[in-house]
Amino acid sequence: MNESKFMTWVLGFCVGIMFTIGADKLMEKNLPIQDSEATRAEELISIYKRGVRDALKTNPVSFELEQVCLEVWANKQPVEEK
Repeated sequence: MNESKFMTWVLGFCVGIMFTIGADKLMEKNLPIQDSEATRAEELISIYKRGVRDALKTNPVSFELEQVCLEVWANKQPVEEK
C-alpha cells in the first residue's frame, strides 16, 4: 500500500516538474527578441568613442599620435584653387 502511494507521489511530482518546464518554455517564446546585432553595434561604437577619448589623453604624446593628428588635420583642409 505504501509503495503504490509513493509511486503515485513520484509520478505526480514528475508530471508537475514537466508541466512547469513546459510552461516556462512557452512563456520564453512570448518574450520579445532582443536585437543582438544592434546591441553589438552600440557596444562597438561606445568602445571606439572611449578609445578616441583615451588616445587624446595620452601623456606624453607619442610621435605616432602626432603624425596621425597632423594627417587628419591636413586632409580636412580645403584645397585652394587658382
